[in-house]
Amino acid sequence: MAIELKKDFTGVVYSPRREEVYGNGGGVLYPRPIELHHAGEDNGLVLAAFDHYTVKEPPVTPIYASRDGGKTWEFYSQVEDTKNGCGLRFQPVLLELDRDVADLPAGTLVFSANSIPLTFEVTELLFFISRDHGRTWEYRSTVCAGGPPVEQNWDALGPVWEPFIYLNADGDITVIYTDERPHTDRRLNQTLALQVSKDGGLTWGEEKFVTAVPDGFSRPGMAIVTRLPDGRYFVCYECVNFKDSMFPPCEVHFKLSPDGVDWGDPADLGPVAQTEDGFFLGSMPYCLWIPQGGPNGTIILSSKKDSGPVGLREPGWFLVNYDLARGPWEKVPMLVTYDSRMHQAGWSMGMCTVEDGKRLLQLCPSQMDTRMLQISYGLADILEK
Repeated sequence: MAIELKKDFTGVVYSPRREEVYGNGGGVLYPRPIELHHAGEDNGLVLAAFDHYTVKEPPVTPIYASRDGGKTWEFYSQVEDTKNGCGLRFQPVLLELDRDVADLPAGTLVFSANSIPLTFEVTELLFFISRDHGRTWEYRSTVCAGGPPVEQNWDALGPVWEPFIYLNADGDITVIYTDERPHTDRRLNQTLALQVSKDGGLTWGEEKFVTAVPDGFSRPGMAIVTRLPDGRYFVCYECVNFKDSMFPPCEVHFKLSPDGVDWGDPADLGPVAQTEDGFFLGSMPYCLWIPQGGPNGTIILSSKKDSGPVGLREPGWFLVNYDLARGPWEKVPMLVTYDSRMHQAGWSMGMCTVEDGKRLLQLCPSQMDTRMLQISYGLADILEK
């Protein structure tokens, strides 16, 4: 058995105006959708957070909502940097708690993003909660903090990047993130790490490496986690390595964990997700497990580019696996279209199921013109064949 994605809707969540964003980028990136399932009358509401590079300081993270399964969207709320006042500039992530966690009841929304001042002196991963299904937000804690948001800035404290939130096997809130602070040991160019909170995000335990390859070149990052039906956890991430090329393929690797905390030997980069004939994905992955597709369901992987030619991805490819990440992966058409030659197009797409798991929603920063981007979407029925 396999899945077939029958695409029937495409559209736009948000299109920025040229004058409202900085001129050195496309204006919007990094969309992250969720569908609410523990929200009473708001069940079925789809929320999407994304980067918005507004010239109005300090920047906030906008939250857009869809009440019809992702077909139409409207502004819903915004998350403000009430801790530092300097703005939530990069890399938002949302999660709805599906159970009580410490003092937080099921249905609480949790959120993290990178607080960075306009001077770009520090990075700080802030953690927020919403007690009213995303209408209002309150700062709860800081997960971790690092130096300036500059890659391979060897002579300064390294930055922290790209948080993702999930519940581990003990039901504790866990944040996995990219960490360049360990580059004081020049063997560690960039690492993946996590921290666990035992009290609902009020405080955080010590850092634990997920992937830290001591070769001086490997840069694992942009991790996403999904849980499999056998209870294990699956993490996907890119690995950038400039040792042999200024334009590396940034293959998507993965690992498995029994509990979402212990991911094995950090020095092990993990296998590359690829088809039997060697086709692979590269850069900025996202992963999601769905129950359709056979007795083990399906792991779906997306990424900005793949091992094929750079250019128009119309629509480009997911890789899917029907055997809990064992064996080769298979190609299934994605739900969005963009030109991968445009530097920021496709930059960290997000996806979730909607309408009680019957449909798949994929969000993507796609080009409006030679510079500007918009958050676009594709919707499909998830069928089995």
